[in-house]
Amino acid sequence: MFAKLAFRNIRRQIRSYLIYFVTIAMTVALMFAVNNLSYSDRVRQLADISDDMGTMFTMVTILACLVTALVLSYATGFMLKLRRKEFGMYLTLGMTRRNIQTLFVCETWILSALALLVGMGAGLVLYQLAVALFTSILEIPFKISAYSAKGILITVAVSLALFLLSSLASLRYLKKVTVTELLKEEPAEKTEKHPVLWCGLSLVALGGLIASLTITYQSLMAAFRAEESMGLMVMLVVDLVMVFLSHFTLSRTLAGLLLRSRKMKNRGTNTVVLRGLSGKMTMNSLLIGALATLLVFAIAMSNVALGEKIHSRYSLDLDCPYDVQAMFDLSEDHGISMEEGKKIIETYSPITEEFGFRLYTTGDTTICSIIEGYDVMEWTDTFMPLSQFNALLTGCGREPITLENQYLVVASAPQICDSDFSKKNIALGGETYTWAESSAGYPDFVRKWFYFVVPDEAVRGMTVSDQCAVYTLENHRPDAQALVDDLMYYRETEDGPEEASDYRIREYYRLYANANAGTLIIGTLYVATVFVCMALAILSIKILSTLPDERRRFAVLYRLGADETMQKKALLQQTGAFFLMPFALPLLLTVPFGVIFGKVYEIWNFTGLSGQHAMFIALLISLTVAGVYALYFLITWRIACDHVICRRGEGELTIKSIFISYQTSAGSHQQ
Repeated sequence: MFAKLAFRNIRRQIRSYLIYFVTIAMTVALMFAVNNLSYSDRVRQLADISDDMGTMFTMVTILACLVTALVLSYATGFMLKLRRKEFGMYLTLGMTRRNIQTLFVCETWILSALALLVGMGAGLVLYQLAVALFTSILEIPFKISAYSAKGILITVAVSLALFLLSSLASLRYLKKVTVTELLKEEPAEKTEKHPVLWCGLSLVALGGLIASLTITYQSLMAAFRAEESMGLMVMLVVDLVMVFLSHFTLSRTLAGLLLRSRKMKNRGTNTVVLRGLSGKMTMNSLLIGALATLLVFAIAMSNVALGEKIHSRYSLDLDCPYDVQAMFDLSEDHGISMEEGKKIIETYSPITEEFGFRLYTTGDTTICSIIEGYDVMEWTDTFMPLSQFNALLTGCGREPITLENQYLVVASAPQICDSDFSKKNIALGGETYTWAESSAGYPDFVRKWFYFVVPDEAVRGMTVSDQCAVYTLENHRPDAQALVDDLMYYRETEDGPEEASDYRIREYYRLYANANAGTLIIGTLYVATVFVCMALAILSIKILSTLPDERRRFAVLYRLGADETMQKKALLQQTGAFFLMPFALPLLLTVPFGVIFGKVYEIWNFTGLSGQHAMFIALLISLTVAGVYALYFLITWRIACDHVICRRGEGELTIKSIFISYQTSAGSHQQ
């Protein structure tokens, strides 16, 4: 009996459930794709290279589930609110609370089961798209991947757990609510009071947002230059708070101010639109502020994720410019000699080019003493001859440099370059050398925090500190994990034996960087998409929850002469304005995001990248969010049109019903 009644109620109220259904289905599809990806054989093979991959996927799934649980609770509350009079009538007619609870739980579980099936069906396709994206990031061939039984079971289990939590919240509400509360009318809408005061508060909030973004930008640039960051994380939290406050105050200001303009409110159907926007503005403003904060967070994190991919691609040439690099510190013992290592490498791929070079030291700290903390790190002055440095540069496609009685500081950390070497001259081989420049933009040929490049004659008589070599392989992509394992040995330390290697494999670094970037991109896009979908679902549900009031308002508008076209235009303006408020600022923040990432590329010396690339990425993300936004907006507007717009033959009936309702309530009041 209850199942039959539940199916009938779902068919009758399918329009009200559509947003809920679409959102849950999309969430399940995304969860299905990510869970299957995290347990796929391809990802498991890469887990040995990047230990953070599984942890990242688990974390983003938990975060997405928390957000989904909140939205499910809100959506369930909306459906209860939408049908509270119906449930009140059921109680009046003799149904028990347990009967109503059973009926509503049946409805939500039937709808949730259908959404689960549809979502998993869409997830079958979405998973292959996620694999294609992941393999594209890793720069490996795409193959149709098998589905993971564990991933499917986790998706079903998590989805059922979320549905169960939302059902328990509904049961608790239906257990405590009284018949009077179910049948009572909604409080009348109130226009916003004190618009001038709220206008001043919105200007203050906008000013605070601009100031916080400026301070955050300065802190971010300082952090990338390894200076004092001034509490960067604190400023990011302040930015999100200011986004919320600016949207909260601005949304409470606009409708009230526009209603004070006679020219504006007397034009067409503007009065109806503005009163619809200003009604219940306190709750609407809180919602708009929260949604804007979610959207800013989603767009910012997506920019960070895609920026990480660009960083990994360009930093690979800096971290490991050659296929294999061998670096032997002659002051230490080594388990594998350079000759043995070369033979191991040749078992994986023939060596086409080889270049050996050396580093030299005086054992002094004449130059490095300028660097703060040199004594703790036990650093000494280390030199590379200019001819060898230029040969290494030329071998990886860079232009050689010239030094005339000068020395160049090559560092792997930007903070070392901030040390002032300009007044430090050094005497080597009877010649005095002045500082030329300090740079962290050269490829890392040796595993050193820093070294000094000097003319060849300056190293005469010095002690060799490191014996190094670089190799170019015929096969640029050997079995990186196996090669790394074969070149590994154990070295005795004070804490016991530990793994050590004197080689750096470019392919291993490439897979590691791409695996981390791919995990971050997919995980962040997953969370960002869930955030956006949840935010838009809440926004749509909030709009649809006011449809009964809108129906009465538009019936009056129809009676005053507004035809179907005018009503649709008014509803489009009202719905569009409500959707636009939390989206406008996140879209505008595309510009500062692009500027910030462009500056980061300059600081990291990524030649070939500019602010245009960063702006393009930010714009692409914003357009994607706009596409999802447009989908939810169109669905919401179409549902609202079907429920609100009065057509010929309908308006008269609606006006009559409103009049009868008014007479009934007036008579009850007199009694």
